[in-house]
Amino acid sequence: MTIFNFEDNASIGTVFSVDTATLIVKVEELEKLRKLQVNHLVAIQSSKAGQHLIGIINRITRKASHEEPSEGNDLGLNNFLFTENILKVNLIGTLLHKHGEKENVFKRTLDTVPEIEAKCFPIDGENITKFMETISTKENYEIPLSIGKYSIDENAEAFLDGDKLFQRHAVIVGSTGSGKSWCVAKIIEQIAKLPMANSILFDIHGEYSGENFKTDGIQHFRIANPSDLGKKGNLTNGVLMLPYWLLTYEEMLAMLLDRSDSNAPNQAMLFSKTVFTEKQKYLDEVKDTIFKDSITIDSPIPYKLEKVLQELKRLD
Repeated sequence: MTIFNFEDNASIGTVFSVDTATLIVKVEELEKLRKLQVNHLVAIQSSKAGQHLIGIINRITRKASHEEPSEGNDLGLNNFLFTENILKVNLIGTLLHKHGEKENVFKRTLDTVPEIEAKCFPIDGENITKFMETISTKENYEIPLSIGKYSIDENAEAFLDGDKLFQRHAVIVGSTGSGKSWCVAKIIEQIAKLPMANSILFDIHGEYSGENFKTDGIQHFRIANPSDLGKKGNLTNGVLMLPYWLLTYEEMLAMLLDRSDSNAPNQAMLFSKTVFTEKQKYLDEVKDTIFKDSITIDSPIPYKLEKVLQELKRLD
């Protein structure tokens, strides 16, 4: 059973024009236009039965129109401009009433575009909560990570699919004060409760080093500096020693090479060749033939810096 049961009189307008994933919706009643806001969701009748197209309001406009009124009905307004109530809507996906054995499935794809004069309905009240539950609910994900409530409906909780989050690149963006740091902290706290989960947060600005960001499963470490060399028990004291072979080629050169030296290109080439050879030798020592032909200079393969220096001195 579909979550949407719109009455015809609930329509806020009809599709006036279609341009790929962007629609112009004409609103006849000014009172309905006043109730709408940018970023509100709307549902549009699809040309296919059993589905609604979902869009987000991008712009609300009340603009002048030079269209002539019909004859005999000018009411003395021939010299005045008429107005059109316009919505610009960006389509974001399709709500399928039934998809296989599942009901009310939201897909972030567009199989169709709406027809001209297709009715447009606001997704609000109980409908917005039901819709949010279809796109973000614990049952949809193997590892559900809660990140808060939707700003357009605080009754609907927002979840991430942790299984996908841990396998892909992701970015959290927002204006100052929008809650980016809070979101990261909440995700980390939930990761700490997962079995067999390992993650590292590099806290460049010290946002998460305070006493209030502590829970079971979270450990705080300080990256070692030169003064920690030679000391014992660093890890026990919360000092993390990162091996130099984790550094990338460019990072190593930034520490070792004088770019202003006229011979710098030759030095960089020999350094790269020597380090790469040492990494391959390590794989030979551990009899690892799987990755030997696919590694790069930046692959995190252990090697001895002493041997690199010895070879560079020999080549000098």
